[in-house]
Amino acid sequence: MKLHALALAALGVSFLGTAQAQSDSYTFSGSLTTSDSVFNRPFSLTALSASGTAVRYDLASLLGITPGNYTFRMVSTAFDPFLLLYAGAFNPAAPLTNLVALNDDLTAGIASPAGFSFNLLAGVNYTVVSTAFSNAGLGAYVTTVVPEPGTYALMGLGLALIGVAARRRTAQV
Repeated sequence: MKLHALALAALGVSFLGTAQAQSDSYTFSGSLTTSDSVFNRPFSLTALSASGTAVRYDLASLLGITPGNYTFRMVSTAFDPFLLLYAGAFNPAAPLTNLVALNDDLTAGIASPAGFSFNLLAGVNYTVVSTAFSNAGLGAYVTTVVPEPGTYALMGLGLALIGVAARRRTAQV
């Protein structure tokens, strides 16, 4: 019985450690300007865009991020945002290399937020590329990366398991 309680406690600590580490969120804000570099934006994971052939872009790195499901979102009132995620380095001369996720519009309409959910893996450095749908896209934007709500459910489960294990341990003493 004591071994069972220790196993539950270890499982609870495992869940708790994962949930706490994933509670990090990131915000990148900036502005696409005429002085920014340009690239031919991907249209999909396997093809380049015919309309976004010289879009401005900004980069942000997610180095050593805790693994888990995250929601990526980019908003701008100045232009139609387009968001890309690379597992590893971003090379503007080879924009399909290392590309793992992208999105133009979460909802219909110009200047709709861009975004997606993605499961980030341990030991992988990611590059977030904030850009525009069209070559004329210039202006301010905000890009956020936050853990999905399921992360908080895991934390609650971990705390509950620790509580059960502690209660059983106290009852045995």
